[in-house]
Amino acid sequence: MTSRGPWSSPVSLLLMSALLACGGGGPTGPVTGSLAVAVSGLPSGASADISISGPGAFARALTESQTMANLVPGRYTLTASNVSVGANAYAASPASQSVTVTEGDTPAAANVVYDVSVSTLAVTISGLPPGTPADVTVTGPGGFSQALTASQTLGNLTPGTYTIGANGVSAGGADYSPNPPSQTAVVAVGAGASANVSYAVVVPGALDLRIDGMYLTQSVQTYSGAVPLVKGRIGYLRVFVTANQANAAAPVVRVRLYNGGILAQTYTINSPGLTTPLAPNEGSLTSSWNVPVPAALIQPNLSILADVDPDNTVVEANEGNNTFPSSGTPLALDVRTSSTFSVRFVPVTVAGRTGNVSSGNKDQFLTQTAKMHPLSFVDADVRGAPLSSTAGALTPDDQAVWTQVLGEVDAARISDGSSRYYYGVVNPSYSSGIAGIGYVGGKSAMGWDKLPSAAAVAAHEWGHNWGRQHSPCGSASNPDPSYPHSDGSTGAYGLDVATVTLKPPTYKDLMAYCDPEWISDYTYTGVLNYRQANPDVSTALTQAMQPCLLVWGRIENGQPVLEPAFEVVTRPSLPARGGEYSLEGRAADGSRVFSLAFTPAEIADVDAPTRQFAFAIPISSAHAAQLATLRLAGRGREAISASSGTVPQTGARVAPVALSRAADGRIALRWDAAAHPMLLVRDGSTGQIISFARGGSVQLPAGPSQLSVSFSNRVRSGEVRVAVPGR
Repeated sequence: MTSRGPWSSPVSLLLMSALLACGGGGPTGPVTGSLAVAVSGLPSGASADISISGPGAFARALTESQTMANLVPGRYTLTASNVSVGANAYAASPASQSVTVTEGDTPAAANVVYDVSVSTLAVTISGLPPGTPADVTVTGPGGFSQALTASQTLGNLTPGTYTIGANGVSAGGADYSPNPPSQTAVVAVGAGASANVSYAVVVPGALDLRIDGMYLTQSVQTYSGAVPLVKGRIGYLRVFVTANQANAAAPVVRVRLYNGGILAQTYTINSPGLTTPLAPNEGSLTSSWNVPVPAALIQPNLSILADVDPDNTVVEANEGNNTFPSSGTPLALDVRTSSTFSVRFVPVTVAGRTGNVSSGNKDQFLTQTAKMHPLSFVDADVRGAPLSSTAGALTPDDQAVWTQVLGEVDAARISDGSSRYYYGVVNPSYSSGIAGIGYVGGKSAMGWDKLPSAAAVAAHEWGHNWGRQHSPCGSASNPDPSYPHSDGSTGAYGLDVATVTLKPPTYKDLMAYCDPEWISDYTYTGVLNYRQANPDVSTALTQAMQPCLLVWGRIENGQPVLEPAFEVVTRPSLPARGGEYSLEGRAADGSRVFSLAFTPAEIADVDAPTRQFAFAIPISSAHAAQLATLRLAGRGREAISASSGTVPQTGARVAPVALSRAADGRIALRWDAAAHPMLLVRDGSTGQIISFARGGSVQLPAGPSQLSVSFSNRVRSGEVRVAVPGR
């Protein structure tokens, strides 16, 4: 089609040109408009809450009547929100309206009228014969009290919490029982609340069933259900049904699970026995109505509602008390999110004995932790090369060797730049004595490899890492003064959900030194709170690997001790908070290169008070070259490390170390310990630290064809690569 529209004709174009040539630029006068908003109904001095939007991203808020001028013509939308004045709420009408503003001097008009919106409570009463008065009393804020004999809506209420109490009544020779006998309702400002009271006839002498309690457990739980749950972990639901007299009733229980108020799952649980108990009994799984709950259902905003004999197949004295909670409102559960437990097992060689942990058996070290602690997921791996220590042999009661090795495991964690927890695994020659050690609130621990007891040791040491002190049993050192049971018992029923095995409250808490053990509700909640506040994934991982100075040491019987420092490439790791100890690096002229304050990590499971620390302090090569001394000070004592001689230049071809290989393939290193008190030895291919070597000699496992060796002069270090002799 080739026809033209009217404005494309030659005549029309000529006419437009003529008008423009004569000065006819279109109509003159206002090109804007105005809008008059009238607000009424509010008490004097009260402010309205009105927002206005319009063309060109126009937005304005009004609190009173106003005429707005110089508006761009177009459609404007007014949204009026309710406001509160004292105890009253005022509703706006209309809540939303649109007004068209046109060009000219006459404003468009909009009206917003406020009116008191009354706070109300509607109480619905049912189940009584016609004409029979109920016995219900509503009490609330400010001494409010009103008796009700039938359904009624109470108005002009002061906002707050109201209690609806109901008593039994008699009529026509029958007794009627209320359900629930007591409930609460929250009346909001300018809003309506509701409550229901249902009466049911009481059959004299007849059987009556009720649900006395209900809880969901994942490891340990109190009867009141006070222990929080962990998102995404399987649980086990127990419902405790009781009867008022001896019976042969075996009713079913219906359980409905809601997610955010929406029905997610319904379970019908058959009776575990041929009769209904007269009292709740947590000590027997055959005394409760039970069902496993899949991990996928245990999510935040979970709530549960249970009914015994929902189809009324059992003749009862009172059919109105079969629901739990009795209000008929699903019970809201406290479900929390716990970060994945990310742990790295580190096989450690001490005195020629290497801890037996591998990808094939690592899960066996986690069994007790997975059963007891509040975890959903575990991500575990094994460090590729053993960490060889030159500490003396592990003995049943020599805590000094254990603490030295623990410090080396933690220094390796810092040097690796990992956010994982590190767990060193050793292979002592003995079978009774020290089995594990760990920091309280730190991220490193260690234990022996003697399975299956090694799994219980690991669960105990990680409890320390997650902020827990000992529980008072078995002469455990530094017991927690706040632990609620003086004998170290758990005080609550535990459940091994995997095997559905009860753990009585007489069991001892896993943070004690007594058997048999399980986790208490006190420890479980404490660990959960700690892990929520300290998730495994560290913000340090957002920092790039960079040159740092590894500075580490300990406070032993009050005396500060500095280990030789090393220049490493890792992620910075600095104190999370200040403290009474300070660490300084200074140049030869006394100028400060760095300074920080911190609190050393406490070591549990040792008799003498010992604390340790390890930091990766970011430092440029220029500043590192200036370092002459390190000073650790606190509580009136100090330790100073000064550079003692030179260090090899990084990348040098000649290293001040002698290497040899034994017949079994192990690698022997010898060096001058007076010049270099410690070596940091890495596998030249993988870069993993395989030893913090002391004393002038070390035996390393077979394997590496090249080593990267850092020589420390106590303050600085130099790194040299050396080839390992063949066999």
